[in-house]
Amino acid sequence: MNRLTLFLWSCCWLTPLVLLSQITGSDGKLLRIDSYRNYTKLDSAVFQRVQYDYPIPTQRIETTYQFEAGLWVPQIRFNYTFDAMGRTIGNILERYNPGAKVFYPQIRTQNFPRGNSLSQIDSILTYNWSDSQQAWELSIAQRNRFNAQNQLIETITSIAFSGQSFRNRDLNFYDATGNNTRIENYTFLNGQYTRTGFSVQIFDNQQLRSSTRYAPVPPADSVPLSRLLITYTPNKLISSTEGFIWDIAAKAWKKNNNTVYTYNAEQQVQSQVTTLSTAAEEQISRTDFFYTVNGKIAREESYQGSGSPIEWSLDSKKFYFYDMASSLRDPALAPKLFKISPNPSADEVRLDLPLGASFQVFNASGQLQASGVMNGQKALDIRDWNSGMYWVLARKGTEVLLGKIFKP
Repeated sequence: MNRLTLFLWSCCWLTPLVLLSQITGSDGKLLRIDSYRNYTKLDSAVFQRVQYDYPIPTQRIETTYQFEAGLWVPQIRFNYTFDAMGRTIGNILERYNPGAKVFYPQIRTQNFPRGNSLSQIDSILTYNWSDSQQAWELSIAQRNRFNAQNQLIETITSIAFSGQSFRNRDLNFYDATGNNTRIENYTFLNGQYTRTGFSVQIFDNQQLRSSTRYAPVPPADSVPLSRLLITYTPNKLISSTEGFIWDIAAKAWKKNNNTVYTYNAEQQVQSQVTTLSTAAEEQISRTDFFYTVNGKIAREESYQGSGSPIEWSLDSKKFYFYDMASSLRDPALAPKLFKISPNPSADEVRLDLPLGASFQVFNASGQLQASGVMNGQKALDIRDWNSGMYWVLARKGTEVLLGKIFKP
């Protein structure tokens, strides 16, 4: 993926969180992420929410909301499509217009996976929506070329911007063991490609240890710009990363960022501490991660550090909710059980839910079986359902309710 596309998608990020008691053996699909700012046990409010919907097995919709003036106001929406192998083949970014109360298209991408590969891409096309033409206009086209060993050797990126077109070219070189040791970057100028930079990567036991970026400035042809150093745990997990910039005056490397990772017994990231250094100050932050018993992220907690020794102040929390979630959250936020009768039943069941509560019913595999809003209906018809157990997840305001239906 080219740098511009990576930047666009990196603008939609997820932050820190924690979970609670096991309700079922599988967490299922992610339904929602709630972010709290200045979180405390007695005084907390969700300021951002990401809602996940799965209309069909090959589609996922992610909608981000902001809590403003007592209402959830939509911000942006991503609509992902997947092929039969679960690979992303398309995505549309839409922005919400609060005046018109509709989403407007902004950016669209098309991915063309390489054969049966789960990671390699033959090409990526990115479009911008034209309001005047009411149509998608191609803005970025990235095409990759591979060698006989299925190694990426060339990427050509064409960019259309403000009536002008630009073309970049990246070349990848490998050593005898298949490590990508050098990447050269070119820009098409005056009818030919001119080198604009290159990176040298050093590996040890097939692990990337360092990557150094250079600018091709004659006569040295190798003026350093930046460097990344990586260390690993004995289990080959990243232990730390250190970023440096080249100080031209001092002719020496100057560290500008550092991240240290720790892991739990299950080799999951437990925390990461990041230090950013500028000429004026040093900023330090920490994120702690908590998981469900099934290994899915349940909560992130973000802290800001200051002083020496470092004192940590809680900045935000982020909670993850799943359709059959086991979660680590405060007991007050745990789902409450509600009554379903008769149960078991082969015909109809009554859901003892408050008026206006929304509900979803999932089968044992996590697939949506039924959904609706309690508007006075007396019963839920299950005569056409297969025998088995079904989960019912309901919400009314901030209250989360959980139930089971057994069909013999």
